[in-house]
Amino acid sequence: MVQAIIKSKKMLVLLGATLVLLLAVACTSDATEDGSTGDIAGILSALGGSESAAQLLRSGSGASTGIWVNGTGKATGDPDLGVISLGVEALADSASEARGIAAGAIDATISVLRANNIADRDMQTSQFSISPRYNTQEITRCSSASSDTRDALDAEDVEAVASLGTPAPGSPEVIEMIVVQEEKGSECRVEFERVLVGYQVTNTLTVKVRNIDSMGTIIDGATEAAGNLIRINRVSFTIEDTKPLQDEAREEAIADLLRKADAMATLAGVELGKLVYLTESGGVFPQSFARMESAAFGFAGDQSTSLQAGELDVNVSVQGVFAIAP
Repeated sequence: MVQAIIKSKKMLVLLGATLVLLLAVACTSDATEDGSTGDIAGILSALGGSESAAQLLRSGSGASTGIWVNGTGKATGDPDLGVISLGVEALADSASEARGIAAGAIDATISVLRANNIADRDMQTSQFSISPRYNTQEITRCSSASSDTRDALDAEDVEAVASLGTPAPGSPEVIEMIVVQEEKGSECRVEFERVLVGYQVTNTLTVKVRNIDSMGTIIDGATEAAGNLIRINRVSFTIEDTKPLQDEAREEAIADLLRKADAMATLAGVELGKLVYLTESGGVFPQSFARMESAAFGFAGDQSTSLQAGELDVNVSVQGVFAIAP
């Protein structure tokens, strides 16, 4: 900041000295024969460090000068890689039992994957968890006070006694409590308690399928192997190597950029100069999600899963700045 201020002051001093010099040249008798004062830029160049001032006088102020334009390009290709997120989910009375059930189901699923030519490097565990499962049940508890206590209590005292049944803050067993005054001297409260019903084990795999025509068969085989424990979370398609499509889309984007720049210059009545700035943005990784039709989702047991891969687009955007020719 300080350097910028000093530079600005030097520029003002330089411009002031230049104006004085011009006046002196104009008033001297040593002017040129035709009475002109000569080339201003040449006079400025004769001064030490005046090149920046000469350039300032020639070019104006514009850091944002020129023609700014965007270009877009798109290339379309067929997916060559399928991705399936599948797994198993087991529930049992103990964590050990649930883990054993899930382990058997996921082993059977992996065997199906290997039988369909899925390499081990294309199978990755994306989630594994063991957690308790709770249910909520309603319990009503009642208690009664002695006659001496009833006679000694007024309405406010009864309310205070009722509050004694409130569980401590943060108690994990009781979720909610409702106090009911059923009859004189009798106090009942309805509590909603969490009850442990078992332990749940979830084991999820992310599977790359390089032969996308076999994806339906893989899903059907996994469903048969794991039974009701199977979980199919997501199916998607993608293009593993997008570089050729990116090159094609980039070529189209540059052509679009040049066409727009030329049109803008023509409409503005100026001549398009050289390209002084160019950048690329918005590289999009193509991916599509499939809708599944399978026996596991309410269709007939002998109906196979049908998946449609469709097409995918690769998009490239470029931004450029062109100078305006003098």
